[in-house]
Amino acid sequence: MPPSLVFHCLVILVALLVTGCASTPTYTFYTLSAMQAVDEKLPTVYRSNNATISVNLVSFPSYLDRPQIVTRPTAHTLVIHEFQRWGGSLEDDFMRVLGENLSILLNTQHIFLPRQNASFTIDYRVAIDVKRFDGNLGEQIVLDVDWMIITQENKERAVIRKSVIREAVDSSDYEPLVSAKSKAVEKLSHEIADLIWKIQNN
Repeated sequence: MPPSLVFHCLVILVALLVTGCASTPTYTFYTLSAMQAVDEKLPTVYRSNNATISVNLVSFPSYLDRPQIVTRPTAHTLVIHEFQRWGGSLEDDFMRVLGENLSILLNTQHIFLPRQNASFTIDYRVAIDVKRFDGNLGEQIVLDVDWMIITQENKERAVIRKSVIREAVDSSDYEPLVSAKSKAVEKLSHEIADLIWKIQNN
């Protein structure tokens, strides 16, 4: 093979490799934000007298147990976005943000999440059963949760609630979708904090 032809083939090969590398999609990672990172103004604080609260997750949708962001374009279809991913586990992120929000709203540092050992007597036990936590780009997200609160004083009496929270997704980008999810968790946090405050002040 003539040297000029070999050189020409090498040039084409290098060009193909460079083009292939340039067109390879990159991963983008996202995380939910607690309310102090979402709003500059601090939320209204329910005075809980530094109550000790245990927050436990009963269940989380199995189709969300993956690193990729999942959207629901129709009632019966799910889309897994390979290159748009959570920085960690969405389930853990959900619980972390919920715990941080409750700590702010109830003005207490005694919030215990799953796998954390409580070194205090638990005043309120919150059980969370997430039925749905998804949506679609440019439309809305839906957080469907059954939850209950059990008090230390009356362990046989559970206050049971259902929350279906919808948040608009401002555009077809992924960051507004994640932001809407954070806002939905914030609204759920307000509902739980409000009920704890009411129970304590009855």
